[in-house]
Amino acid sequence: MSTRIKKPTQSGRASRRRGVAVVEAALCLPIIVLLMLGTLEVCAAFHLRESLTVAAYEGARTGVKRRATAEDARARVMDILAARNVTDAQIEIIPDDFSTLDALDPITIRVTANTQGNAALVFDAMVDVDVSADVVMVREFGD
Repeated sequence: MSTRIKKPTQSGRASRRRGVAVVEAALCLPIIVLLMLGTLEVCAAFHLRESLTVAAYEGARTGVKRRATAEDARARVMDILAARNVTDAQIEIIPDDFSTLDALDPITIRVTANTQGNAALVFDAMVDVDVSADVVMVREFGD
């Protein structure tokens, strides 16, 4: 008398479960990847905005000092932007001549950059938005 041992075979039920998992992954994975890329892009926009704000702030701090010129402020803004890898930024300094300013006169620094060239990953070519930051400080001393 011989006993025969049957090999366990996969039931159709386990096979169907694997098939459902593959379909779920195929549907969910693109959405998850898109959400991740979108999150990175939003973070890049926040970083750009923060970089412009820091550059404008540092330029205004330089501009309010005694005997500072608008070119000193512009140079400081450009240094900060270069350190933060921001490209193609426009810098507006109001007033453009500091020699006529008295103590407590306001100085405004506005820095604007486009997201193209300053964004991350694949959305760099698709998003075309200008981001700007303004900082106003008062002159500490009259010349």
